[in-house]
Amino acid sequence: MTIYEYKLDASPEGMRCPPWIDDGGYWVSGTKMVGVTRDNPEFHIPATVVVLTSAELEARQLAIHAVTAFMKEGATPSDPMVEMTDAEVSTQVQAWVTSKS
Repeated sequence: MTIYEYKLDASPEGMRCPPWIDDGGYWVSGTKMVGVTRDNPEFHIPATVVVLTSAELEARQLAIHAVTAFMKEGATPSDPMVEMTDAEVSTQVQAWVTSKS
């Protein structure tokens, strides 16, 4: 499995996920998002697409979190949303990576 930061492709039907992404649309930041592929040799993956290691994905998410904090549910459904900690963001990323492996 390879982790990519990519942009949507333009098509006659509108914007769509590139065909070489098996599971995408995660952690959108501007026009870029994260997805994974199992490196299907049938598809050409552009050299301009950013490949991320687990550590690089975590650094990406922490950098985004530093600018605009990720939020989580409060202690009860009626409580307001609260900011995630850096440790919670890191744990979330690592759990996601593990789930995609």
